[in-house]
Amino acid sequence: MTIIGGFDVHRQQITFDYVDTDTGRVRWGQIRPATRHTLRAWLTEHCPGWDAEIAVEGCTGWRYVVEELTAAGVTARLADPAETAGLRGPKKRAKTDRADARLLRTLLLEDRLPLSWIPPEQVLEARPGRWAGCTAR
Repeated sequence: MTIIGGFDVHRQQITFDYVDTDTGRVRWGQIRPATRHTLRAWLTEHCPGWDAEIAVEGCTGWRYVVEELTAAGVTARLADPAETAGLRGPKKRAKTDRADARLLRTLLLEDRLPLSWIPPEQVLEARPGRWAGCTAR
């Protein structure tokens, strides 16, 4: 079973949208609250030993999400927020968290996700101030 998906990360919840590429089944919903523990439990349930690839926008909270995805054996892809917004196109209606997660999933499936660099652990640990708090959850 191969999973390709997108996570829209917020303080209160993580909205997910993924497709099982073997069956074509799309699933979406929210992971609440947005904590390491809840995310870890969700990954255990939805991605146990699966071949999975999840895109996450490089905004507040990305670090702990990427760390948990990696620890679960899921391939994490960090998307550049500005370039991703540009690929969204002109806004026709109010965007939603689900629309953001679906866009990340679609861009990943189409191999058009604008990637951002995930620094090695020693670089992340050396960053001062606001970066250090990203793993507190």
